[in-house]
Amino acid sequence: MSAGVNFFDGRSGTVVQVGTLNGSVELGQRTRRAVRLVPAITSVFRDRMPEFATLDAWAERAEEGGSRLWNITGPSGIGKTTLALTWINENRHRFDHAQIAMECGGGPGEGRGRSVEEVCDRYFALAGMAQAAGTPAAKMELLSSLIEGEKVALLLDDVQSAAQVLPFLSNLPGVLVISTSRLPLAGLAQYQPQRLSLASLPDEAVMEMLVEIVGADRVAAEPEATAELVRLCAGLPILASHAAGLLHDDWELRLSDLTHQMAVQGRLTALEAGHDDPMARPSAVFEVMYRELGAPAAQLYRALGLHPVRDFDPGLVAALFSESPGDGVAGLEQLKKRGMVKSDQRHRYLMEDLTYEHAALAARRDLDPAVRTWLRSRIADYYLYGAIAASRHLSQRWTLSPLYEQTAPFPLPEFALSEGQRDPIAWIGDNLAAIMACMERVGRVWEGTGLPRGYRWQMAEATHAYFTVSGRSDERATVLAWAEEDADACQNPDAQARIQAQWGEMLLGQGRLEEAEQRFQRSLEAAEAGIEYRGIGAALEWLGITERRCGNPAAALEYFDRAMPFLDPARPRSQALLQMHRGDAHAVLGDVPAALERYAAATALFRRLADEGRRDHVNEGKVLMGQAELLVRGRPRQARALFEEALTLFQTARRPYQEAKVWEVLGDLGDGAAAWQNALELYESVGAQEASERVRVKLQ
Repeated sequence: MSAGVNFFDGRSGTVVQVGTLNGSVELGQRTRRAVRLVPAITSVFRDRMPEFATLDAWAERAEEGGSRLWNITGPSGIGKTTLALTWINENRHRFDHAQIAMECGGGPGEGRGRSVEEVCDRYFALAGMAQAAGTPAAKMELLSSLIEGEKVALLLDDVQSAAQVLPFLSNLPGVLVISTSRLPLAGLAQYQPQRLSLASLPDEAVMEMLVEIVGADRVAAEPEATAELVRLCAGLPILASHAAGLLHDDWELRLSDLTHQMAVQGRLTALEAGHDDPMARPSAVFEVMYRELGAPAAQLYRALGLHPVRDFDPGLVAALFSESPGDGVAGLEQLKKRGMVKSDQRHRYLMEDLTYEHAALAARRDLDPAVRTWLRSRIADYYLYGAIAASRHLSQRWTLSPLYEQTAPFPLPEFALSEGQRDPIAWIGDNLAAIMACMERVGRVWEGTGLPRGYRWQMAEATHAYFTVSGRSDERATVLAWAEEDADACQNPDAQARIQAQWGEMLLGQGRLEEAEQRFQRSLEAAEAGIEYRGIGAALEWLGITERRCGNPAAALEYFDRAMPFLDPARPRSQALLQMHRGDAHAVLGDVPAALERYAAATALFRRLADEGRRDHVNEGKVLMGQAELLVRGRPRQARALFEEALTLFQTARRPYQEAKVWEVLGDLGDGAAAWQNALELYESVGAQEASERVRVKLQ
């Protein structure tokens, strides 16, 4: 709503507005159909018949001794104020002494809203009672005396705390107090408040508004654009009314052009057009709360407007305020108290979409370009360093990015795989949308920004272990495509080799053997042109694995022999893996003694790693699986013990696909339907369709 004069028609008794209700409001419509907002545009607030019925029922109960404190809640722009004002106006016969509206959200107080003292002063001034009382207590006592025993409707709009409401709840039996706030008000339970959470308008109501204001013919002429406009408005009256008004005032503006502008520029920005009066703009309601924030909260608010998605975790705040962590905590707390961000049970935070759009608008308008660039870089770095820290807990592979050897310039989440600690898999999964958005944005803003290349391929390396565990192949393919483009642009053959190897590993896991082999060949060619010898060994090893999967174990062993000189002698894990792969190849050849010998050698090396506190649960489990599969016919008890030990390792490492394979084998060994059902659920969780179908047949 926009600032201006409130117009009343009909017999309204004493009506006083204290402060600024953000809009020009015309009360006294003959029907409940609409409240019309008339700033520089024409806009309409639709019927809310169910909500009106609820308020009517509450009023009946209040007259019989029920609660006289109501709290209407909902996000900014949902229409809380207009609903309350319209109901009060239509029920002024219940409040023949006075209907009072007080805007409580603005003013001093570090975003806590206007104090009762200021509300009283404004009331006395409008009532012609200058210097009516001195102390806050005297002011409140005088106000109470003026309305005590009378039938009064008091709207406290945009309340920030219970302290603004409590003075009006004592010894004022005839007063109905209606408060609006973004979140339910805490600290008022003893007064048994009635609470109404205002929902978005249904699409049908938004469509009716467009037809009424824009015109049926014009709406019918662009059905697809109309449907898109309804979607973009998302049931929010502030958007629907301003969009309808903008189209009404500009008959040359096509609906398709407006929806395009809203999609590209942001909805608030696109609807600002044509408003010379700042208070007539749809962003005005957000400006009120933004301008009342303390410095740390305003700083964080603008920074979040540059964050690529609406949700984030507290670690981001710590990274943004690494030099003054106390300010970050204080700023976040203030945004939470004002309902500008919300938290969930996992301690993640979310901005409502319109609040997020306004934060982005404020960042573009109020920050220097250099500051915006720094903030975007810090946000991108937080996710890259965070992914690297997470990957250290998920994988023991050798790494190429130099950032693995550096200390982050800000605090990072403390990851651990043990229960109750910060889960690195969950952290990457929760932040994957932001990670991918940062990768996309880095690629988009290379030109003319001076930002260094290399972000995308380093992020692909850092998230590799996560994707291996989670099996999210669609997102992984997108990440690798960006990373491949980045590595090529950097002209870094070692990075090219690493990304091609990751492509091949993903394709190999999907059973696309020919495509995987092509990627591994590219990886080998790139590694031979680089300086990182381990890349050559990795490519040769993967080619050997692919040949073995293709049923060519002899060719696989040749590749393993070629890879041997390129293994890192300081990394026993590399030696263990090669021994494991050799054992797999010998098993395919049917040379059981040689396979068991290689598996035993690999097991010894993995046990050594475990003794050093660097246990590789997954690959140690794979070796046990290989041994068990060779022993299952001749020594079934020993094989079962190995399978069960492997199962524990896979469960510890949270590898659902490998765990499913063990459950399937245990089902084959006699555990039956229960084991197969476990296998089926795990296969389905990672999208292994062929394996899922195989187990379904066994269950039948």
